[in-house]
Amino acid sequence: MTVQKTVLAVALLLAAAAAAQWPPLTLHSTGPYDYVPWSTRHVYLLWFPPHAVPMNLTFLNVTWWKPESIWFKSTYPVHVCGPGGCRYVPATIYVVQDGVRVVDPSKTPLDIFVVSFVGRHINRICGQGIAMVDPIRVIELNPTTQIWISDIYCLYGNNWFWLRLLPYILRDELTVEGVEAVEFRVPRVLVKVPAAPPGDYVIPAGWYLDPATKRVFRIPNDTAVMEELQRLRMRISDLEAETANKTAQLAQLNTTAAQLNLTIAQLNAALAKARGEAARLAAENQRLMTQLEALNYTRVQLEAEAYAYRSQLEALRASVATQLTQLTAENQALKAQIASMNETLAKLNEEYTSQTAQLRHQLETWTRAAWIGAALGAAAGAAATALVFRRRK
Repeated sequence: MTVQKTVLAVALLLAAAAAAQWPPLTLHSTGPYDYVPWSTRHVYLLWFPPHAVPMNLTFLNVTWWKPESIWFKSTYPVHVCGPGGCRYVPATIYVVQDGVRVVDPSKTPLDIFVVSFVGRHINRICGQGIAMVDPIRVIELNPTTQIWISDIYCLYGNNWFWLRLLPYILRDELTVEGVEAVEFRVPRVLVKVPAAPPGDYVIPAGWYLDPATKRVFRIPNDTAVMEELQRLRMRISDLEAETANKTAQLAQLNTTAAQLNLTIAQLNAALAKARGEAARLAAENQRLMTQLEALNYTRVQLEAEAYAYRSQLEALRASVATQLTQLTAENQALKAQIASMNETLAKLNEEYTSQTAQLRHQLETWTRAAWIGAALGAAAGAAATALVFRRRK
């Protein structure tokens, strides 16, 4: 950057900072919103220099007969001094992209339509109107009208596009010249450029953003610096991946440790409960031991009594056996007597039967005789009665 450019940029920044009464411009996006974290570690985004001035640009037109072909219009506060003193007033600023010009339409396939063709592309790229302007040379037409020959960075979608890269996009149509922006090619340095040209292209020198560190830097002409930066970024990426892996392992170990701590807490609670149960069981065991001792004492007494009872039982058994023997002998004798008595009884029954038969026979004989006598007596009585009755008459 030239000394004139640096001084102008610093003056513009100081002027913008000093104009507290001027409403600040609000940028709707500073990107990179279309990048996911794992894809931005080694991809650098085309950006704008940190000292660039934010402006809302309105696209005017494209000319091919002037050295400055791409024209925009905007307003910006400038420091104006007069008889009444110095103050900041809004000035009309014409902003032109440095180093890019439209070729003669007669030398292109588009012929007279080349100007509108280029204008449509520029209006599409800078359609949001939000831009960062890096003045290189300022032409003051009057105190409130200036022309800024600048590098213009338009907000294209969610990224910043440097208009000096138009020769890349429109090179096939041969409508724009200014390819001196090409500096070098580093295959390992990945750069995302909005509205990138078709096919293979080289990386131009310019300002870029490292999304991983949010730092803006300028790619130098020496490719060794970028190669070393890329090597370091790759090493950082490897270390980050290893750190993420270790972090995942640590998280897993922490989860396992938490589970183990929970298990230990549960085991401690179970152990405390078991200890309480053991104390209760020990007291219960002591009570049972005391009761067992009492039962053993009672058992000894009962065994002594049982032994005495067994002795008495044996004596009783012996006595019973003796008495049983005697009773058995007496029973045998009684059985013999009963048998003898049965024989006698049988004989008596026989005699009784015989005598009964004889008596029945005699009774029957006596009964017949009695009936005959009675009949005779009755007949005699009847006859006597009749005789007496007859006599009375």
